[in-house]
Amino acid sequence: MVFLFVCPNILWAQEFRYPTPPDSIRDRHGRVTYMLDHFWNEQNLADTATIKNPKFLLDYLYLLKQVHDAEKEKYIRSLITLTVHQKETFGTLFTWLDNLLYDSSSPYYDEEIYLTFLETAMNMGVDDSYSLFVEERLKIIRKNRVGHSANDFTFTEKNGKVHRLYMIDAPFLLIIFNNPNCPLCHQVEKYINNDSTIQRLLMNDSLKILAIALGAEYDEWVKHQYPEEWLSAIDINETVFSSRLYDIQRLPSIYLLDKEKRILLKEADYTRLNRFLATCKL
Repeated sequence: MVFLFVCPNILWAQEFRYPTPPDSIRDRHGRVTYMLDHFWNEQNLADTATIKNPKFLLDYLYLLKQVHDAEKEKYIRSLITLTVHQKETFGTLFTWLDNLLYDSSSPYYDEEIYLTFLETAMNMGVDDSYSLFVEERLKIIRKNRVGHSANDFTFTEKNGKVHRLYMIDAPFLLIIFNNPNCPLCHQVEKYINNDSTIQRLLMNDSLKILAIALGAEYDEWVKHQYPEEWLSAIDINETVFSSRLYDIQRLPSIYLLDKEKRILLKEADYTRLNRFLATCKL
């Protein structure tokens, strides 16, 4: 990512003109907010050529991450105001936002910022051709938000006993939605089983691991051998998928919950889980 706010001159990239803070603004926050205030001033957003290049949007998102939430809302509203009544530009913008912020495999994944974009667009009046898309995304993203309570569900263990998620008592709970016929799931099982931080948490009873098989044939699930320390279960009625209790974009999908079943991490792969554990020091 280019740190545009420190550049001494106005930059040009494919006819996009970046604003340069005046020399009188010396503090980082002031220079960032200046750029956000003037980011789109020189652009004709009715011409979708600008917004079709994700580089400029990524630079804008990078700057947004440097400011407080209240300021984020202000600048997001500013961009939506410029695009909401320009049908093609609005569609292109949200196509990119969906790919960048909603797709959990994206390195820029950030549902909270995307939620602000969606809520702002809905409040400002979206064109009918996009309103259904925005409404559906809002329904999905508002489920199981980080910091909020996870949706409860039932699961069946290999001994036939049926339990609910909220019956599990543990300081932290790692949920791994998986399928026994998924090669990547097998690989991630090995990574997690060999992870020193996770093994330490398991040994001192700070963590339990619940492996939930989704869309699996019962016999295949029974035959699959999960690590013995894990709780192995299956969503036998497929309620997680059919009721869309969780937004499972791909398998395996990892969630980390605290003792009260509040979500700390969602829709993660092993890399994001590992990074989270390294920074949070559980």
